[in-house]
Amino acid sequence: MEKSRGFTLIEILVVIAILSILTLSIGGNFVNSFIKGRDSKRKQDLESIAKALELYYYDLKAYPTALPGGGTPFINQSHTSVIYLQQMPYDPSTRNSYCYTTDTSGTYYKIYANLENSKDFKVFPTPADHPCSVTPYNYGIASTNITP
Repeated sequence: MEKSRGFTLIEILVVIAILSILTLSIGGNFVNSFIKGRDSKRKQDLESIAKALELYYYDLKAYPTALPGGGTPFINQSHTSVIYLQQMPYDPSTRNSYCYTTDTSGTYYKIYANLENSKDFKVFPTPADHPCSVTPYNYGIASTNITP
């Protein structure tokens, strides 16, 4: 009798099962890392906008009634040489601008975003009311004289 060389069907199925289990366990960590990375970017973006808004307030004694769209510069309209942000940030997933609200006199501001990781400790327990869209936002920052 001649002995055949090669793998049996059962051996191949066992190897495929092991590879599938390893891929699923490692793949979940990659997806979670991407989510946390995008959420970190959103938080940093809102902090950058907040710092620029404070500079704007320092110059003009009021917050702007609206912010420029994502990707455009945030400048002082009366002194165009004053640049608060070279480029307004936008959401890394949707490419939409962040939600910005203020009152008509510019005494406060609120900026909102949606974090993908619902287990983040900074996520609002109850989504915030806002005029920007139908979807409620679960994370935000505000000027020091008001809460988001």
